[in-house]
Amino acid sequence: MAALSLAVAPVAALQAAAPSTPPPLPLSDQLCGPTVYDQSDNRAAVQLVDAAGAEIRQKGAAALAEFRVKGSRWFQGDRYVFVLNPAGQILVYPPNPGLEASNMTPEQNALQTPEGRRTGLRFLAAANTRRGCGWVHYRIARPGQQSPQWKSTYVERFVAPNNQVYVVGSGAYDSRMEKAFAVDEVEAAAALIAQEGRKAFGQLRDANGRFIFHDTYVFVNDTAGIELVNPAFPALEGKNLSANRDSAGQFFVRDYIRLATRDGSGWVRYQWPRPSDPGKAVTKLTYVREVKTPQGETLVVGSGLYE
Repeated sequence: MAALSLAVAPVAALQAAAPSTPPPLPLSDQLCGPTVYDQSDNRAAVQLVDAAGAEIRQKGAAALAEFRVKGSRWFQGDRYVFVLNPAGQILVYPPNPGLEASNMTPEQNALQTPEGRRTGLRFLAAANTRRGCGWVHYRIARPGQQSPQWKSTYVERFVAPNNQVYVVGSGAYDSRMEKAFAVDEVEAAAALIAQEGRKAFGQLRDANGRFIFHDTYVFVNDTAGIELVNPAFPALEGKNLSANRDSAGQFFVRDYIRLATRDGSGWVRYQWPRPSDPGKAVTKLTYVREVKTPQGETLVVGSGLYE
């Protein structure tokens, strides 16, 4: 793959032209707020969910009818809020009310995605985290259309006055990648590896799993520079990339291994091709972190976005 050879040369020229590297995003409850997101569509989705959650906290089930009203702040075009209960039953789905009362579990997935991704389970899993919020990325057609496209949906867990739990979501079609998304995927992958070691690699390679969407994927190296996981460029797996330089001459693998093992986590910028266009290297901003397996092996996990 010729394009990967350009992923094969120091940093000087690129770093001289590039803006300063942004600091790592802290993984905390701030991911449940809109201010951490750069893209306006993603901020709007979080704000809409937060506002709907405030209604549920105050009014409980009485708020749900408001979310179905077309032309209201809750339902405008292909921007809307949906509501699930903790078992995955759809309580509110404005684009197709006929799906309400159906379930989003794998056995009865009312919103099946083209690849068969377990979208409903992932909505519930994101809402069930310690933070109580998260993003799910999947392909689905816009309401009234047939052709599926990528959608990023934000979900959050809210509790009504009667202690009933609701999962509220809203998303953006054709949303762009965020630094916060990269952090979230890396942290999730690192947690998985810390628990399962190399047994987790299969999940990182799963084309229908959470870690692969748009041009986004998670990769893993050992500290010697051997590429252990790279679902976008699987031919690199098993190869030592520590001597590889990008088109600007950057020993980028050495750089991000040094950064992760020295600081624990951080960002590195280098030239690398998109999976959808492997013949052309572009600037990529990648978040990396160190993780130790249960066997005591030190690995480096990364994921990034193309600028």
